[in-house]
Amino acid sequence: MHLLIPVFFNAPHGGLHENVRATVQFMLSRRHRVTVVCRPGPFAEQLRECGAGVIETDYQVGAFADAFSAIQTLHEKQPFDLVHAHPFASRQLGVMVSRILGLPCMVTMHGQYPDALPSQIDHLDAVFTVSEGIRHYLLTEGGVEHPEKLHVVPNTPDAKLFKAVRVEPVPETAGKVVVSLVTRLDQDKAFILEVFYQAVAHAAEHYPGRFHWQVVGQGTLQEAFAERVEALRGENSVSYTGWLHGEALRDAYCQSDAVIAPGRCTLESMSCGIPTIALGSKGYNGLVDGETWQQGVFSNFGGVGEKHEGYQQGAVERDLDRLMRSRAERRRLGRFGRQVVRQCFNELEMNRRLLGCYRLVVAAYKAAPRPRVPAEAFLELRLQGLETSRPRPDLLVLEHRCKQPETLRFAWYLIRDGEVIERFMYQPEPRREILLPGPGRYRVRCFVQDEHTRRISFVGAEAVVAPEIAEMSDHR
Repeated sequence: MHLLIPVFFNAPHGGLHENVRATVQFMLSRRHRVTVVCRPGPFAEQLRECGAGVIETDYQVGAFADAFSAIQTLHEKQPFDLVHAHPFASRQLGVMVSRILGLPCMVTMHGQYPDALPSQIDHLDAVFTVSEGIRHYLLTEGGVEHPEKLHVVPNTPDAKLFKAVRVEPVPETAGKVVVSLVTRLDQDKAFILEVFYQAVAHAAEHYPGRFHWQVVGQGTLQEAFAERVEALRGENSVSYTGWLHGEALRDAYCQSDAVIAPGRCTLESMSCGIPTIALGSKGYNGLVDGETWQQGVFSNFGGVGEKHEGYQQGAVERDLDRLMRSRAERRRLGRFGRQVVRQCFNELEMNRRLLGCYRLVVAAYKAAPRPRVPAEAFLELRLQGLETSRPRPDLLVLEHRCKQPETLRFAWYLIRDGEVIERFMYQPEPRREILLPGPGRYRVRCFVQDEHTRRISFVGAEAVVAPEIAEMSDHR
């Protein structure tokens, strides 16, 4: 079997990457071929090193044509059997590929969002969700029909790697309780960071000098995060490891007395026998124990919820107090978490189930294939890039490169500080000069319409005009 996996991401590391990596490694171990379509960078290189094929793209609208061309060329030499896409731009590309090349297609949903499933479900052969809670959300609030197509295939940790090992403690943590936060430090994790700040403040007040906070992760909010933690930590210490992988990540878990983490990281920590507070981007599941484990399994350990609206004030403080009762209590919680992983998240069992679904979907599609759709039906494949320039501080110039531009029409919205201030309605010219009137943060949303009135839109340019630049322009 030759599997195509389109995956779109912004951050260079995270749970999505580990989900894809696990699938790739399992399929390769079973002597199947895998090609991943992703951004260039460390993840792409790691996939190549483990034997996967990689097609690089930045998933910008203008890059879809080149990505599809590379996929089509490879398909002619080494035919694909199945497309397994992931959300957003990669789902968009995956569905196009499957409809044009005549391939079955499935998608994995990792969080509490519908993406475009309500309108795309008829083009998909199966949908995997990483928890029952996400499946429930898609069916009850996400507007997704065909519940028979939605299957739960959870994240699973590599039990051979993530296990209890003895790691020498770091001298600076001697005599302290080490609690690790393992997460990306990005805006989509803001709820996690806000609850963590409450934990840091509580420990500073009630356990001064007794805590060491170990932060495993990095992201766009790293500087602001470090400043906030420094202001709150009091006499407790803190260290930053950056993002870790493999044995280094396992050792960071095993050096900890407890871990605070979302989703897959919760599973990895529990697999190492470490008591874990499950704190996800959508909700607080809390310390995994006899009362909370089922909700954790249901929600992918905080992947489903209402963020602050569903959070009970004081919850993280109570969980920290419980962790501080005794080493015996922490050991008991660690053993319980490991038991949850062994019972509910068996890696080999889930991978075999995934491969079984692949085989069923491929066989079913061969028996009753859907009609193919010509590439010309997808407007995205006619766009070949957007050239932007700024000849003056108060002037943007944008020009589309596209196939058969004479049959397309183009419109542009100028947005300043979140508000549309000017609209340039549909015209046949692919080039537009746009003046930036005064200081502010600007974005230009581009609209393209074909001869069949199919439309797409995307943000094509961003610019900032400082007050002093605007003043100079006024005097020109």
